[in-house]
Amino acid sequence: MSSSQSNNPPLPTLSAPNRTFVSKQPPRRTSTFSTTSPVSPIASTLSPTTPLARTPSNEVIEPFYPPGASSQQVPITTAAANTIKQTIASTTSSFLRKPSESHLFSAAQSSALKTLSSAVSLSINDSSFWPALLQTTKFPSSHSLQDTYDLEMATVSLSIDLAANNVRTRNFNKLVLHLLSQLDHIQSTKPETIPTEAYNALFLTRVFTKHFAGNLTNEEIKKQFEDNVDVPQENTFQLDLKKLTISDQVKSDHRPRGEQLLDALTSALINTDPYENYSTYEFYTEILNTLIVLFSTQLHRSHVNEENYFLDLLLDKFGDRADAVVAKLLENFITQKPPPALSSSVVYNAYSYLFSSRSASASDVDPMPMNERSLLLLLLLTTQLKTSQDDTSSSTSPYRTVFANLRDHNVLATDIEGQDKKFHLISFKDLFSLFCNSLGVEERMLLLYVMLVENDSFRVYVLSRTDPETMYIPMLKIIYESVEGKTNYSQVYILLTIMLILSQDDVNNETIQKINVGNLTWFTERPLLKSISLGGLVMLVLIRTLQFNLSHQKDIYFHTNCLAILANMSSTVLDMHAYVAQRIISMFELISRRQQKLTTKLAHQEAVSMQDITVYEDMLSLVLEIINSILTHRLKNNTQLVYALLLKRDIFAPLRNHARLSELIRQIENTVNHFHARVSEANLKAPSTNEILDLIDQAARTWTSKSLDTMPDLKFQYEEEQDSREFFVPYVWALIHRRAFIYWTEEKAHILQEYWQMSGELEDIEMISERKEHLGRNT
Repeated sequence: MSSSQSNNPPLPTLSAPNRTFVSKQPPRRTSTFSTTSPVSPIASTLSPTTPLARTPSNEVIEPFYPPGASSQQVPITTAAANTIKQTIASTTSSFLRKPSESHLFSAAQSSALKTLSSAVSLSINDSSFWPALLQTTKFPSSHSLQDTYDLEMATVSLSIDLAANNVRTRNFNKLVLHLLSQLDHIQSTKPETIPTEAYNALFLTRVFTKHFAGNLTNEEIKKQFEDNVDVPQENTFQLDLKKLTISDQVKSDHRPRGEQLLDALTSALINTDPYENYSTYEFYTEILNTLIVLFSTQLHRSHVNEENYFLDLLLDKFGDRADAVVAKLLENFITQKPPPALSSSVVYNAYSYLFSSRSASASDVDPMPMNERSLLLLLLLTTQLKTSQDDTSSSTSPYRTVFANLRDHNVLATDIEGQDKKFHLISFKDLFSLFCNSLGVEERMLLLYVMLVENDSFRVYVLSRTDPETMYIPMLKIIYESVEGKTNYSQVYILLTIMLILSQDDVNNETIQKINVGNLTWFTERPLLKSISLGGLVMLVLIRTLQFNLSHQKDIYFHTNCLAILANMSSTVLDMHAYVAQRIISMFELISRRQQKLTTKLAHQEAVSMQDITVYEDMLSLVLEIINSILTHRLKNNTQLVYALLLKRDIFAPLRNHARLSELIRQIENTVNHFHARVSEANLKAPSTNEILDLIDQAARTWTSKSLDTMPDLKFQYEEEQDSREFFVPYVWALIHRRAFIYWTEEKAHILQEYWQMSGELEDIEMISERKEHLGRNT
């Protein structure tokens, strides 16, 4: 944020919200973890430290070998294999809980999975094993919290064995080759329904990769995918669906397997219509799951700049697809269609009825529909930076900058013709409506922020609307309730930034002053406040937030952002409500008392943070400039502020000689003295409030601001700091982590540790095990 005012020392730069006053103990707030949002359905009442009885779902089971095979065929005795196995086992044992009583996999599926993860090296063209694993029965998709938890528990031991044994067997690499062949077949033949073998290959790749990403190093993950597998050359010109042989296209592709996989998945993401039928929708959802899992190595790293194999591949090799990927994901989100009916796919409908124990249950509700998963993946991609090869200090975000190329489909064709850029058309109206109706959903709010920052056309569209209250009131409600601990603080940070961006437009500031709002049941601070301008409501909520923050969080970002918005609005304030005027004065009093208290301690040589004193002086300076701006530009329209200043004119006395504040106070006192003289001249005995206001109104008609020193307009602009990624990357992963479509463990989400600490949630993590058990008892 930058200011046009240069007479005073600059305020701290607005940045990612991670700065606080110096204090011995970091501020704490009420937990933002919902007490009704399950993470894992747990039936056990054991304490987090009580050893758990081993169950069939979490035991490490000896691998099953087909007839004629034995564990001696491919001995796993290397240190690397043992290390991998111990790593996964040690990091998973701490969160094992009792799974559902129902069986997740059929007996045939369990047998095939044990063989895949065993020490037996399978042939890539085994005509009995691969059809048994991929073709016979479709693996059940997850439609509930219980499903995701059961899947985690059912695959932990399998993943331990597969990660260790794959060093020699390369069975996982062969599974990936079959997946690549299936994806190639789907893209070339466009089948009416997705083949079971394609869904199963994608599902299993995602499941095992999820465990790899959470437990292995970047190099170990790379080895799991990239070690070569010899594929026998056959005279096969098309994929044999019965034998499940590897396609010629895959055989002849000599790129790294990870690159091939990202190529196939992003192509399918861009070119597939998820709403064609239910099987396509389910397959498309699994593509989104797989991409998020591939990128989840970042979730398990300690810092955002560490190497992440698939993210690095995406940015390095597929940056040219950013336009198409962003457009498709955004289209998925805006469409907001419900999933196609199961009847739209006869094959899947019959399967679900006869075989699946979960997907056809009427009580199961998908915790994260495809369109919402698309949004999460979109936000994740916008946080990623690509470093320039020529200049390592320079970096760009290819999946974020393409947002500038979005245009409203209602725009005239002549407005975009003849330009060099390629634009993608979306409905700004539909997108705006989605934001207004669901700003409480953090990922949607974050997308609004990205759109406002990156897309000038959308920002103009929002600012040109004649109904700003449809967006302002939901935002104000969320910010207002944050004082009571009902809102995630990171959400408030983003909402304040959005309001700062909107406040940079004077026309918008004028508009919200002319719109009256009422019947706000959530605004309980003054129940008798039946009607107030939208601009006045904005000021009240910001002042309340600032005052609460002074007593609790003490976050500089809150202070500067709230005051910056008020400053941008100050020159356009009209007909200020009496209560708003009172709150402005009380805000100044509160900050002034804090500053004077610290100054007194310093004078008595007590230990005081000079940074705190500077921050309070900065805030006092800003408040005084806001008051001066209102008096200079709109005094005649704000007699209530003049009246409030008359009532409290002595509050400025202690600061008259302050080096930084004296000139600002002199300006205000000159104005107050002028009106005080006019009231005194009337010589009224026990005048009422209305009588004094009438006198102020009469005196204001002849008032001129020429007697005041000319001061530059107080304007602040939001500028995203270069290190803002340190905030946004963990924040987006925190949003993904909270959702139930994949089971994530808190113990391994290392990148979230700093985010939890910053947002006051670190101590809450210690209560997660207890919360899980409580939720399990209620499941």
